Amino acid sequence: MVSSQTLAKSIVKGSLRPKPDEVVLISTYPHTMELAEQTALECQKAGADPALWLDTDALFYGNFKNYSVESLHRVSGHCVGLLDYVNSYIWFFGPRNPAPMATVPREKFAAMFEGEKAHFDKAFEKMPKNVAVAIGSVTRERAKTYGFNYAKWKAMVEAASVVNQERLASLGNLVAGLISRPVDVRVTADNGTKLKFRLAGPERKPYVHDGVISDEDLAVGTLASRSVDLPTGEVGVAPVEESANGTFVADVSIPQRGRLIEGLSWTFRNGKVTDFSAKKNVQFAQTNWAEASGAKDVFGGVGLGLNPKALPGFLQNSIVSGTVSIGIGDNRDAGGKNDSSYGFSAPLAHGTVEIGGKAVIQDGAWTI
Repeated sequence: MVSSQTLAKSIVKGSLRPKPDEVVLISTYPHTMELAEQTALECQKAGADPALWLDTDALFYGNFKNYSVESLHRVSGHCVGLLDYVNSYIWFFGPRNPAPMATVPREKFAAMFEGEKAHFDKAFEKMPKNVAVAIGSVTRERAKTYGFNYAKWKAMVEAASVVNQERLASLGNLVAGLISRPVDVRVTADNGTKLKFRLAGPERKPYVHDGVISDEDLAVGTLASRSVDLPTGEVGVAPVEESANGTFVADVSIPQRGRLIEGLSWTFRNGKVTDFSAKKNVQFAQTNWAEASGAKDVFGGVGLGLNPKALPGFLQNSIVSGTVSIGIGDNRDAGGKNDSSYGFSAPLAHGTVEIGGKAVIQDGAWTI
């Protein structure tokens, strides 16, 4: 088991790497307060200027009880105001119990998502650094809601959090070179996945999530390159949006708003989604689909998992070694041109990926 002090040092010194006087906002819930406090102390030791932002389950769900749809549709003044001076964010996930999400009216969740667009727009302008720490999402309540084995999930997240970062970076940089070329990509699997799209080439720089926000990452100039998840391990890029043709079917359940989405499927024609379905709970993938504006139904991104210690079937599916994730909707964080209030991604853990005619992943395992 990794101690709070050890993890806090890794978050600050290893991942965020704040400069003196860098303003850092640490968003926490009561169940992650000890780790958040230790993280703030490590920020102080680094000369940064940290502050704690406390939320609770009662306040989170109070948004939907106490505010109208119209109120939720307006962006929070706190969210956009903080971006005027906050340089970096550290996120510890909440709420502790996701089960009540399934009882919140869809219209209220959709309004909140729509209201957040102004926040996202300003984030793309200000480009803060972000570190999202997944250990905060590992709760017994969340495990019960989604049917996870809590002990196995917790052990996996801890193991995946201390994986060799140099090896992640080495493989990530190798793959980044492959997806920096203007070549075709094919994704296939026995579950009906047969998708082809084209990469844009050097004009769009890939992001490499190896656990460190390095000077090289900052130079890429996208929000994705200035963000990292812990545990980490993903490389990705925004491809040519109009190039996607075929079908992509997720083979891993996607936890969303207190329910599991099973067998999510997208069919594309010249980058546009022509069919959006799932075997179960598709509506939880389409929370603000009807209300969303812009390129909500356009092919947006591809990510490839690098972490050998991560396992599929929990929340951290995109980092699992050999997993390919496809996204639709807003992709500005990766340097794409899709501007929308909607975005969603889905994982394929046992697919085959060919880049420029060469197989780099075979049935979910790297071949390079």
